[in-house]
Amino acid sequence: MPKPLNLALLMGALQAGVAAASPDSVPATAKALPEVLVEASRAESYRAETTTVAGKLPQSIREIPNSVSVLTRQQMDDQNMVTPWDALSQITGVQAVANDITQGQFHSRGGALEVQHDGLPSTLPLSGYQQFDLGLYERIEVMRGPSGLLQGSGSFSGTVNFVRKRPTADLMASALASYGSWTNRRLEADVSGALNADRSLRARGVLSGIDRDFVFNRIHDKKWMGYLTLDYDFSRATTLNLFVANLTNDSTGFSGLPTYTDGRQLSVPRSFNPYPDWNRIEWDTTDIGLDLTHRFANRWTASLRLMRRDQSQFFKDGYATAGVDPASGRIASYARREFMYDYVHEAVDAFAGGPFMLLGREHAVLVGANFSSFDSRGRGANPNSPGSSGLTVTNVLLADPPLVAEPAVSYRTGSHNVTTQSGVYGRLSLNLADPLRLILGGRFSDYTNKSRTTAPNPVPTEWSRGANAEGQFTPYAGFTWDVSRALTLYASYADIFVPQTQKRVDNSVLDPRVGRQYEMGAKTSLLNDRLSVTASVFNIRDTNRALADSDNPGYYTAAGQLESKGREIEMAGQITPRWDVSAGYTWMDTRWVNNGTSTGQPISFWYPKELLKLWTRYRFAENSPLRGFSLGLGMQGQGTSASGAPSPTIAARTQNAYTVYRVQLGYDIDKTWSATLDINNLFDSHYYTRLGGTNTYNFYGDPRNFVITLRARY
Repeated sequence: MPKPLNLALLMGALQAGVAAASPDSVPATAKALPEVLVEASRAESYRAETTTVAGKLPQSIREIPNSVSVLTRQQMDDQNMVTPWDALSQITGVQAVANDITQGQFHSRGGALEVQHDGLPSTLPLSGYQQFDLGLYERIEVMRGPSGLLQGSGSFSGTVNFVRKRPTADLMASALASYGSWTNRRLEADVSGALNADRSLRARGVLSGIDRDFVFNRIHDKKWMGYLTLDYDFSRATTLNLFVANLTNDSTGFSGLPTYTDGRQLSVPRSFNPYPDWNRIEWDTTDIGLDLTHRFANRWTASLRLMRRDQSQFFKDGYATAGVDPASGRIASYARREFMYDYVHEAVDAFAGGPFMLLGREHAVLVGANFSSFDSRGRGANPNSPGSSGLTVTNVLLADPPLVAEPAVSYRTGSHNVTTQSGVYGRLSLNLADPLRLILGGRFSDYTNKSRTTAPNPVPTEWSRGANAEGQFTPYAGFTWDVSRALTLYASYADIFVPQTQKRVDNSVLDPRVGRQYEMGAKTSLLNDRLSVTASVFNIRDTNRALADSDNPGYYTAAGQLESKGREIEMAGQITPRWDVSAGYTWMDTRWVNNGTSTGQPISFWYPKELLKLWTRYRFAENSPLRGFSLGLGMQGQGTSASGAPSPTIAARTQNAYTVYRVQLGYDIDKTWSATLDINNLFDSHYYTRLGGTNTYNFYGDPRNFVITLRARY
């Protein structure tokens, strides 16, 4: 195993080396260009000036003693990103795992990521639920590691914060049209500006549409998204923001390939589709909300944010419940099902923060309270529903499409699940000395979950209490040390909790799981603050996990434990004013420290030990023969992964390390119009975006494909 990085030496050497080699380097005494020029030089960079994911109010990344990545609007546009899958696949330390063509799972440091919307924590998960396309967002912020201080209950993996576009005072408009392989057609328009003479009322609207096929036979996807947001200034200090957004999606269902019954992958083309042609998935998502912010004369800010998401999902499909017999080419059974779900997520967050003076130094404090709820109602039928035995089809020949008839489904079962969470939190940043800051924080949380079966179940049930926690305290501590103007060292401790439902032999519920992380690292700004580099090491322990009580079958003890450890390095920004770069490398090892027979094995065989992300784009100079052209290069690679441990009769699905390359050629036609040609999977690598079971979820990655995009900005 490689030795941990000596972060201080690495960052110091990198800083010194770049400074010596760069013609743009200036002495530390050359303090500043005028502020407006500095801001203008960064307007088209991949380096974010500030982020809010770690503290509600804007902070520079060097002020945060944790690993934070920000995907800027400029990088999203340069890479022609469309979906959260595109965005999160590019972020350091994040692994995207396919579920179907409408949504996926997103993991980091050994667990599924949590989600926020403009800082509002969500009890509606990120993974497994469709999210809005990227036309809605100005940037995407990711803090890796436990984020319980602001999030409350959740995994130790980290949090994704989706930050919406806001209205601009100046008139701005952009539009794009693209066409790609498999008749991939996309349109998008974005208009913003003031609606009155004093510009106190501003509006922004986004409209986008996608109509496309996929490499998989008989798969089609159609989406429309609309977004409208208004800002109104009651005064120079008080602003109200209102917004509404809607996304509708009608898709043909596809969830990966089965394997042979012995675990070997099928030898079929990447276009092969083993699902009936009547499979389909529909989503409809609507967000509404407001943000009321007041800026005090003493540089304090107070905000009240509210949001409601109404999301519905319908799916009707048939899928293999077993692998393919190698001798006959047949599948023992296909399940057919139909379900409808309605999800309601509501959240409110009120906070205030700003600086204060103590003992001759300026410090900062943040205090707040938030509440979120997730209400899920479902109804439908599958072969396990009462009176639905006719939904199973046996002895089906593997084919494209298989001969599985569309059923007439009578709904037989219903469910209702409610999760609520509330908490109060505080964060204190103490300026102990000019270069040294201590950050302390804590949160008290309440959490409840309840569920029941509902009509059309023959006998609906009373509410059954699930996971629960009251007054759970989540601590946080960290420090930052500015070794020089360009180099900051940091260390932090973070904690999080997850309520459990399993019971001890005395019928008491297990204590919540508690995850903690130690992280240390270094952050530096190079090339006159054009390029940021972060290096970190981390160690996570998730304790109190439910472990089967060997002496009392059916009961549990809070003795399970896992460990996740690793290191990361990331850079983002500009090497020169014409050369942008975003790159990240992650090495991670996850193990069960105590989990019965799984002790010593990986938490999940999905997780590769290494992840590599790179995107870089160079725009040729005005005096160059290639004036107006740009060249982009991207690569995403990962180490060996598997679907699980092999059994005596079934081989685990495994995948060797692979790298997928992308190249882009761009041309600025004039100051308004530009065009790009993207060639994805340049060398046509064969790989899987997910390794699943013997019946499904073995997902081929896209073969070589192209997209042409024409963009206008006014």
